[in-house]
Amino acid sequence: MKKTLIKIGCFIALSVGLAGCKGELDDYYIDPDKTSNPTIEKLFSSILDNNRVRPNYSEMREIVLPMCAAFCQTAASDNKEERYLQPANPVQSLWNDYYTPSNQGTDLNYNTGNGIVAQYRTMERLYRELPLDERPNFTIFMKAGQALLLDQTAQMVDMFGDIPFTEAGSLDIDNTISNAKFDDQRMLYDTVLVGLKDLADWFTATTPNAIATASFNAQDYLMKGSIDKWRRYINSVRLRYLMRISRSDVEEARAKSEIQEILANPILYPLVDGDGIGDNYSPASTDILLYQLTNYTNTPMNSFTEIRAQMAPDYMLNKVMLPSNDPRIPFMFDKNTRTDKTPNRWYQAMSQTEVRQTDSMNNYSIWDSTTYLTNGKLPGIYMSAAEVNFLKAEAFERWGLTGGTAQGSYELGIRQAIAFINFLNKQNPSAREALPQPSTATVSAFISNPNIAYTGTSTEKLEKIYIQKWLHFNILQGRQAWAEYRRTGYPRITVIPSTRVDYELPPTRFLYPASETGYNSSYEAVREKNTRNAKIFWMGE
Repeated sequence: MKKTLIKIGCFIALSVGLAGCKGELDDYYIDPDKTSNPTIEKLFSSILDNNRVRPNYSEMREIVLPMCAAFCQTAASDNKEERYLQPANPVQSLWNDYYTPSNQGTDLNYNTGNGIVAQYRTMERLYRELPLDERPNFTIFMKAGQALLLDQTAQMVDMFGDIPFTEAGSLDIDNTISNAKFDDQRMLYDTVLVGLKDLADWFTATTPNAIATASFNAQDYLMKGSIDKWRRYINSVRLRYLMRISRSDVEEARAKSEIQEILANPILYPLVDGDGIGDNYSPASTDILLYQLTNYTNTPMNSFTEIRAQMAPDYMLNKVMLPSNDPRIPFMFDKNTRTDKTPNRWYQAMSQTEVRQTDSMNNYSIWDSTTYLTNGKLPGIYMSAAEVNFLKAEAFERWGLTGGTAQGSYELGIRQAIAFINFLNKQNPSAREALPQPSTATVSAFISNPNIAYTGTSTEKLEKIYIQKWLHFNILQGRQAWAEYRRTGYPRITVIPSTRVDYELPPTRFLYPASETGYNSSYEAVREKNTRNAKIFWMGE
């Protein structure tokens, strides 16, 4: 019987063992196959190992491509009547992977989430049990782990709304088994934003002692122990989630005030913004990326082809990129080859109204093989410079804040987004063809295109910002693309209704999994909210 996952507390994390996870993680754990007692630093390294951040099979095949990205059309969907349904098992697994770890097996293709709630609760208990004079050696692990927890928690709210959090993992905290309550989503977002602000200030003021520094440098394989990168990451995700609540019918005044504080004080609140470098910025050194383990051998191919998600999205390619001669097209898409083995002459996506999708697929463009389909080195993206600059552009355009200009941030974001696609393409050691990075002159000409140029009314300018950010997210950040589409309403995609009764349109949230509706008595408090058309609070009225 599947008892509620929240009640499992964190004793699962105690068996992190930290068994399995071979290859590069061995450098961070002390004899991981024989460790029976978890420690704060080992648990921290374990929560970094999150295949819900990396574009691995379960996340892409079951959550991003058929749902998040398909619902906002950064991915094409199979034209079948059940395309807007929520499959039960994948969402159950997604829920499980937030609360309890499943990243400890030896088969890296099927490891999924890191159970960040369970593992962080265990870290809290171990930290509480430390002698006071030893705590400074581990505080930085607690703070960095908390930042990751808050980021992932906000993403769970973005998908589900109210979720158990404050009482989740109670067994390992106070030896109490209880039905964890569902925390109100607005209050949880407040917890996230206040927590991120506190963490930003803590990392600004901290100077870890020598023991903490050496240990953190050894265990932190995400940012290599860089305090500067942790500060930038924390400030940037805070900016993301402040903008998420910024609608005029949600919390615009708060968002505007706190974002102005960030943008007007770059020394106090540095961001993952590329430091003003556009075409030649380095994602590897600037962005917050979670790389695949060195012994990971899978590619995303099956994630796409099993559900025909390799098709180029209609609106993205046909309506946005082709009319503006976007230089990313050859990096993002293949023209494809017909069944008679002759190559297609031009890039074109299949219309989403096409009835005979299977028969026609070869006649249309697909996602690029080198950049996406066969690229086993695609990293997970915590934060990129392009996203930050598009967020800044929106803030400057909407509120006229100090610290930059909307046009400058928008154009910088586009340059970085193009450089980022080139970077992803070059990660694949088995490139089918060598594509040169678009030159500065080429990118400048693109930015001058009337469809792209920062001209028009304020509403038209904001639409351009939103579309470029949506395009930058594409399939690799399908969760963020879906969230921003629901928040802004852009791009103005055409949604083709399904013939399935009660499932004619995409949902606005995920339904709770059976483990909660069936076994958590606290579910009664949120039962009425558990509909596919309920709005996440930041969507407004």
